[in-house]
Amino acid sequence: MYENYIFEGGSYRHRELLELIEDLGGYIITKRIFAQEAQITFTAPAEDYDRIKEVAADIQGQIREAPLLGTEIAIVTPTITRHHLPHPVCDVAEIMRRRGAQTNVIGLARGVGRRIAQLTARERQIIEEHDVCVVGLGNFKRCIEEKLEIFKQLNVPVVAYGLPEVEVSGIRYVSTLGRLPYTFKRLNEIDILKKISDEVAEAVKAKKEEIAIDPPFVPPWVVKEELLDQIEDIRYSLAPGPIVQRINGVRIKIPYDDYHEAVENVMISDRRLAEIAIIKKSPNRGRIIVELLPMSLLKM
Repeated sequence: MYENYIFEGGSYRHRELLELIEDLGGYIITKRIFAQEAQITFTAPAEDYDRIKEVAADIQGQIREAPLLGTEIAIVTPTITRHHLPHPVCDVAEIMRRRGAQTNVIGLARGVGRRIAQLTARERQIIEEHDVCVVGLGNFKRCIEEKLEIFKQLNVPVVAYGLPEVEVSGIRYVSTLGRLPYTFKRLNEIDILKKISDEVAEAVKAKKEEIAIDPPFVPPWVVKEELLDQIEDIRYSLAPGPIVQRINGVRIKIPYDDYHEAVENVMISDRRLAEIAIIKKSPNRGRIIVELLPMSLLKM
């Protein structure tokens, strides 16, 4: 079984780690070199973890697990205006990033108010492009109960958090974290963030197990590598991280109207990408979304 990891340490001799990962059948997801520091995210067989850890220690670095690596998570807040935005949203997004996820903070147009809160069709489409939706709510129990009913309608796993204890089905809910006027510093507050990230990790794990029952033709990281090799313009995209890996596909940060035909014709093994995936236009800046199809839906 493959697991995800993050290496942090000196850039000197980091190539030794890269070669070991490739020799073990692993895959380098991202490699960032900052002067004398290196950060490498990768996936590798879990049974080889001890060997990788030894090499990392030998080159003056450290390895930590990244259960959310290769996921894209929506951090949803009722609004991004200063007088309504729950400050913990920034801390929640940061803890997700530290565990390997790509995060997008989304402020709703009509999310404020118990009676008038709603999701627009465009907001729903944007949120459902992500692997998991994390919803930050406030302090009032009745308000939270009614807003959770709105998010139950989403077709992605939802993890919500708020201050009071709330009994809700179909959504993972974490209490003791409401609207606060400051960022987190105390150890007990960090523990709450870890609890939220653990719930997200469980939701990701459940989704991966569901996909494993009927897996796609190739894993998302293979698609990412072939796209970078066959479409050179992706490398020159000014967006941070031109390809975002997701559990069951990728997001390509180039215009759909200009590049969708090139993406459809990318060859993976002996098949065009359009034969093994759904390629569609995102309502978020018109970028390209690739969703891999399960093997049972492919024409053999």
